[in-house]
Amino acid sequence: MEKGTLIEKVLIYATTSRGLLVFEEPDFPEVPIQVPGGTVEVGEQLIDAACREFGEETGLTDLVGFRLLGDSHRPFERDGKLHNLHRTYFHLPLREDVPDTWDHFETTPSGGGAPILFRFFWIDIASARRSLDLGSGEMLDQLPSVGW
Repeated sequence: MEKGTLIEKVLIYATTSRGLLVFEEPDFPEVPIQVPGGTVEVGEQLIDAACREFGEETGLTDLVGFRLLGDSHRPFERDGKLHNLHRTYFHLPLREDVPDTWDHFETTPSGGGAPILFRFFWIDIASARRSLDLGSGEMLDQLPSVGW
């Protein structure tokens, strides 16, 4: 099997007393709920990627307080090539005045193409453990407990 490439991703667990911020893609109901995050650009620092991706996906910008939670490596095979997915997780406590729900268009999807509608809402951590797919909930236990 031919060796593939390293894929660098950042994921952000944004929280308030309402729980964890997640989103769905109303135009693609088969896609499971997700947390904000995305691909690290070549030469980009991880914290800068987290700030950029969070802003692009949520529309919430100029935020501070990102805290490193940890990272993971996960090998996978695609098209006969072995790849290594490296995910770095951040926690971002948000102010309580963030809306209960909102829609935002991701105008720069990593795969190119048309903008994608994201619908944001809050879920509790127990629901997140059950609902987040593809290992993206693997660092939830690293979040500080805030009475969820």
